[in-house]
Amino acid sequence: MKKVIYLFAGICIFSSCSEKKAESAAATDTTAAVAATVEKAKPVYAYPVRYTDWEIGNPDNIKTVIDFYYAWDHKDAGKVAGLFADTIRLRIPTDREEIVAPNSQINAKLTANRGMYDSTSNDIISAVSLHDKQSNEDWVMITTYNKWTDKGGKRDSVLYADSWRLKNGKIDFLMSFYKLPTEQFVKRNDPKK
Repeated sequence: MKKVIYLFAGICIFSSCSEKKAESAAATDTTAAVAATVEKAKPVYAYPVRYTDWEIGNPDNIKTVIDFYYAWDHKDAGKVAGLFADTIRLRIPTDREEIVAPNSQINAKLTANRGMYDSTSNDIISAVSLHDKQSNEDWVMITTYNKWTDKGGKRDSVLYADSWRLKNGKIDFLMSFYKLPTEQFVKRNDPKK
């Protein structure tokens, strides 16, 4: 008889624990669902900010931009036009004026610019695809260590922080900034120098 009582008590305890676990799991699921639907209030910024509602974007956009760097490094001008929208706007660090070129002129302009170098290479340090929900714009932010040898045989390098905007999977805008690499960075990332 004692065995039956112990068996019955064990079943009751086990059943009670299982119900509590199920109730706890259901409560956790409900809490997570409610938390996901409640949007966190945005802080008030001291200055207006154009883009603040970011989410991770399409990784194919990273591929498109890296394909551009690859085509540039390999002098593959034929592939470049297919990566760009009908018109491209460029804000590059060395020019105070924005460069605007229709797709039909992109290959010629890039081929002429690339012709100033014997070789170039881009070591991609970071790349992230972002989508701004408020503006519905897609961006790829890339940091690259760009190295080149000019026609005179001089080698140089620079770090670029490039912000690429894409529309329908095609590049239509570039905002680029650069920084000269420190000696420590060069020693770690380009030991041949």
